[in-house]
Parts: sequence; structure tokens; C-alpha cells
Amino acid sequence: MSVSVAGFGLGRNMPRRRLLVAALAISLVLNVCVIAGGLWSRYSAPAPTTASERFRQLEATLDLNDQQRAAFEAYSAASRERTKQLRQEIEPMIEAAWAQIGKPKPDEALILERIGDASSRWRAFQRETVEATLALLATLNPEQRAKFVAAESERRAAQRRRHAEEQR
Repeated sequence: MSVSVAGFGLGRNMPRRRLLVAALAISLVLNVCVIAGGLWSRYSAPAPTTASERFRQLEATLDLNDQQRAAFEAYSAASRERTKQLRQEIEPMIEAAWAQIGKPKPDEALILERIGDASSRWRAFQRETVEATLALLATLNPEQRAKFVAAESERRAAQRRRHAEEQR
């Protein structure tokens, strides 16, 4: 069936101007749909889970026995506490550095000292976390260990993607 047989010819039934208006209207609708879809996918992303939620989800996937569950609960509680303590220790150091940076004549040595102190504490936190994680993983069987590592790897990859999106 051709366009003219269907009644949409360029002849007497539909002038060129009407055809152009119809094409523009369809194009406008499609563009609005594409833009709306892009905005929706960007801004309707699920909120990041809290550490407690993340640990609960991870625990549910690992199928732990009673001894492993106790070790996992101790690990997650200690992890949350370590993170809280790290923030309490590092934030004043960073704030002091920024306060010094904001002065008309900042003391560069003091700034570098505060940043160095924060960095040292961060490295100690990382070391403590790795030690605790290795101790927990020693209580898991190879399948559980693989699930744990895969879940944490995926979480870290998602964090990197979020940070990359934020930098755009």
C-alpha cells in the first residue's frame, strides 16, 4: 500500500504544510520522551544503602551457621564503630587544615601536619579494616568467601560509578 493510496498523499488531501507540522509534532514528542527518560534514569536512582542495611543483605546471601553469624555480627558492629571513630578523629583535623587555609597568611606547615595526621589515621583505619576482614573471611568456607568478595567488589564498583557520575 502506498502513501497516496492510504490517503496521505501530498496532493489535494494533505497539503505540505500540514505534513511538515505533523512531522515536527512527532519529532517534538519523541524528543520530550527521550529527555524525560534520561532525566528519570539519572535522578530516580535508588538511594545508597546504609552500612547496616548492606551488612544485613550480605549476611542473608552468605547462608551462615551460628558460629559464622556471630563472627559476622561482631565484624559488622566493629566495622561501623571503626568508621564512626575514624570520622570523629579525622574531621577535626581536616577542619583545622581548612580553617588555616582560610586565613590571610596560612601556616603551610600546620596545614600539611593536619593533613598528614588525617592521612596517617586513614591508613591505620585501612589496615585495621583489612585485618578484621581477613579474620572474618577465615571463618567462611570458599563459596561464602567468594560471595563476600564479589559483593564487596560490586559495592566498590558502584561507588566508583557514582563518583564518576558526580564529577560530570
